Amino acid sequence: MAHLDSPNMELEDHIDRVVAQWRGQGLEFDLGPVGIIGRAGRIMEYVDRALEAKFEEFGISRATFDVLAALQRNGPPFRLTQRDLMRSLLRTSGSMSLRIDTLEREELVTRQQDQDDRRSVFVTLTSKGSELLQKIVPEHLANEAALLAMFTPLEKEQLTGLLRKWLIALEANAAEGPLLHLGMVLLHPRTSLMKRRAVGLPDMPGILVHAVESGSWAEETGFRKGDLIFRIEGRDVESLNELRRELNRPKPRVKRFSILRGMEAIYL
Repeated sequence: MAHLDSPNMELEDHIDRVVAQWRGQGLEFDLGPVGIIGRAGRIMEYVDRALEAKFEEFGISRATFDVLAALQRNGPPFRLTQRDLMRSLLRTSGSMSLRIDTLEREELVTRQQDQDDRRSVFVTLTSKGSELLQKIVPEHLANEAALLAMFTPLEKEQLTGLLRKWLIALEANAAEGPLLHLGMVLLHPRTSLMKRRAVGLPDMPGILVHAVESGSWAEETGFRKGDLIFRIEGRDVESLNELRRELNRPKPRVKRFSILRGMEAIYL
């Protein structure tokens, strides 16, 4: 093991000790991923503490800052639908709704029903919210810079490239995962097919709704567990990627779903 009096050896960290403990137990599995995933998680624990401490100086949380910043960087009129905020910040419907309730009471945002889609709500940054951001952002960026002060410019560039590569891969994989921002969990098409077969329903390409979050957009729209989404805006949907692509089309803003509930065709 490396020690403080060994200048030519790297110092050990907590993850080094964790890996050594596992190896001491005779574990024969590849522990390489622990060196990366374990460090990433532990680093973010320290980073989160440092960021939260700075935000607390302004009387807000990191979650509050994330919402205000998302609205600000979207540009005039500094508003997004609640669903777009959930998608951007990877939050569930329930947690986002509670957060916006708090921000609205503090007069940092306003909330207004979308006249074109009664199921959708616009969240808009207020002048008070914008003024608060102007005070926070410079100190927040300085705080982040301090957390990276041990790296050289070249090391920061290399680290940025590696993290970008990792995130792109994770985002690509997430395209085949549950669409949590809709407030429902969707199954892979192959799993959807097997689930329907298991209860004696005929084969039909589509995506099965596995769960619907209480109070979410999906519940308000009328989705139920067991519904099979097979078409959106007249286009067949046979993969989660296709569904995501159709949902992200700018027009029409209000999408029409075709689903099978058992063997009955329903339109939402």
